[in-house]
Amino acid sequence: MKVVEEYSQLLEIASRTGGGASALGDKDTVYMVVHANKIIGKNILPGVEIDAVETAEGIDAVITVTKGTIIEKPVHMCFGHLGHEGKQVIKSKMVIEDGARAEFLAHCIFPNAVEFLHAMEGEIQIGENASFAYREVHVHGREGKIKVRPKSKVVVGGNSSYIGDFTLVEGRVGDLDIEIEVEARGAHSHVDIRSKIYGKYDDICKIKDVILLNGEGSSALVKARVVLKDESKGSFLGLVDGAAAGARGHVDCTEVVQGRAVAEASPVVRASHPEAEVTHEAAIGRIADEKIEGLMAKGLSEEESIEVIVSGLLR
Repeated sequence: MKVVEEYSQLLEIASRTGGGASALGDKDTVYMVVHANKIIGKNILPGVEIDAVETAEGIDAVITVTKGTIIEKPVHMCFGHLGHEGKQVIKSKMVIEDGARAEFLAHCIFPNAVEFLHAMEGEIQIGENASFAYREVHVHGREGKIKVRPKSKVVVGGNSSYIGDFTLVEGRVGDLDIEIEVEARGAHSHVDIRSKIYGKYDDICKIKDVILLNGEGSSALVKARVVLKDESKGSFLGLVDGAAAGARGHVDCTEVVQGRAVAEASPVVRASHPEAEVTHEAAIGRIADEKIEGLMAKGLSEEESIEVIVSGLLR
């Protein structure tokens, strides 16, 4: 497949699935497009440095938002593969220097994957008085069972914030095992981690979020919304450790099961400092029959009714 065709297809899918991906290709937008292990598109603007190297299985990249830089438009990263089989390994280090502000949108697109591994190994360092959001949206096909292995380690400096958002609701999840470990190291740092996943067939959905509140007055919210149907399985582990004076954290997990799906949730809260406070709430259940029946009374089928309810939950 020619590079221009790969580029066009990836951008078309990214734009169709939202997130402002239509900005990919604009001269005033920072972006990088990767198909398999080839960088097929890139645009860099002042204040952002991207040092990316193609490897045998993917790419290695160091991305820096320099001191005091405020990026008004989201930075777009498109990682994809249009084949049925293969492997893509992305290794990245992101440095958000003091006083910088940026939002990254990562579009991970695998519409035809059947036997495939997509692995991401990420390290994020956020300086002082900075803010960084990393939003990752996956698009998979309806068939196959792609393996997805995103693993991230994040360190947040003083008076800084980190937002991590992972969404995988279109197509099959496949075999997902996501691990995020964040240390809110600086005083008054804040962490917000959110996950939205829709498992079907015999998908496997595993989420592990670990937040260490080591900075005085640091705070965190971990929120997961997981819907499982057919014979899919899901597990969630959310751990927040309040290890400093004034640290505050909360874990919130909701899992909805249909058919023969199986779900488990383990919100773990730990206060290893006497002046920390960490709370949690978790719920696993089915969609109430009266909600389904109410929509069916308006002319929707049972399956359509469930999809409407699920879409609202995962919005």
